[in-house]
Amino acid sequence: MEGRRERNKRIKKERILKAAIEHFTQRGFEQTSIESITRRAGVAKGTFYNFFKQKEDVLLYFLDKEIDLSRQEIQRTIHTKPTILEQLELLIVTYLKNIFKNREFSKVLVRERVCKIGTGKNRNELVLMRTIRELLEKAQHRGEIKQSVDLSRLEEIVFAIFTMYTIYWLNGFIVSKKQCVRRIRDVLNIFFEGAGSTSDKPQSRS
Repeated sequence: MEGRRERNKRIKKERILKAAIEHFTQRGFEQTSIESITRRAGVAKGTFYNFFKQKEDVLLYFLDKEIDLSRQEIQRTIHTKPTILEQLELLIVTYLKNIFKNREFSKVLVRERVCKIGTGKNRNELVLMRTIRELLEKAQHRGEIKQSVDLSRLEEIVFAIFTMYTIYWLNGFIVSKKQCVRRIRDVLNIFFEGAGSTSDKPQSRS
């Protein structure tokens, strides 16, 4: 059971997180100082350093927290989604809802936690890729994916599709997250079902 001291620490940490998200959204990351975060949160500057070394760590804490929440949510409902397409859509919807809360804050997340670190080196990104891989392995075991398919490459492709359309939404090429999910679902559907058919191939002329 959580004691009073632990509860007070958790509340202060959440206040700092909330204040940081508000400032990052309204002012941008570079224009936000630790002092402005603590002033908005109503805590001493030293309290910030009890939880975080630098403001980048606030973003990492947010991602760790929301990714864990997303994984729990997915695990509770994944049994209602029998196909790989439905499962991947659940994954995408859950991540977009919990992690990419609004466009401006999401731009900060992508720039600071992906672009500056690099793809394949971000631990939060690796968690998402591992979840995709787990779903693909189970789908292959069920016979939805051919045994000859390299799941490492398929994992990269699915992640790339998710990333590309998320960036489209961030840049305003896609209006809403709902439309973003629909685009991703449509592309994955084409990909998994196959874009062509042997019967559609032109007949060779003798």
